[in-house]
Amino acid sequence: MMALIFEAPEETVEVKPFESFPFGIKEGSSLALLFSDELSEVFLLSYLERALLENGKVYHVQVSGGFSPSSVSRIGASMENFYFARTYRLQDVVEALDVIEPGSALVVSGFPLLHGKSGSDVIDMLDRATERDLTLVLSHTPLVLNELDLFGEFRRYFEPPELFDYLIVARVKSYRGHYRLGLSMIRAPSDLIALLGDHSVPVDKEIAPLLSVK
Repeated sequence: MMALIFEAPEETVEVKPFESFPFGIKEGSSLALLFSDELSEVFLLSYLERALLENGKVYHVQVSGGFSPSSVSRIGASMENFYFARTYRLQDVVEALDVIEPGSALVVSGFPLLHGKSGSDVIDMLDRATERDLTLVLSHTPLVLNELDLFGEFRRYFEPPELFDYLIVARVKSYRGHYRLGLSMIRAPSDLIALLGDHSVPVDKEIAPLLSVK
């Protein structure tokens, strides 16, 4: 049996998808994200990946959803260190964790739909990501999101949800041509617990490039 390895804690770098985003995302952390609709998914993943690209490589695995690499480039991100793949098999993602460059980010959209997923596989992925200092982002956009039991939704799609550093629900709402990003942070690192709860920020400027027809 392998013994635990204790290390002195190091200062972590935080990134923000955009300036007015209400909290930072620590590099090397694990995130489970639920989206209320496709626009919310494309919007937040695009800006989060743009922020992560500023400090390293981003590997995006597409299982389902409306995300496209072109969404990242449309908001001005350099695509030099962006890599994209599609799969429907969990084993492909697990194996990729062993070859992805340490210190980079792995984003899996539509994660709960992977064939062969189980709670033990989630633990294995989190363990491997920690060993390689990866930022691990697992997301899903269900057809129907039960807003009355958000933690139950995380347990349904990301069992066991307690092992993730962040549990976040995102929604983009529009009213008379103006857009706001609504966020519910259900779980966060200990130094961000004061920010647990609901947040809402205007995103007219940020969402415009993704809504323009080219």
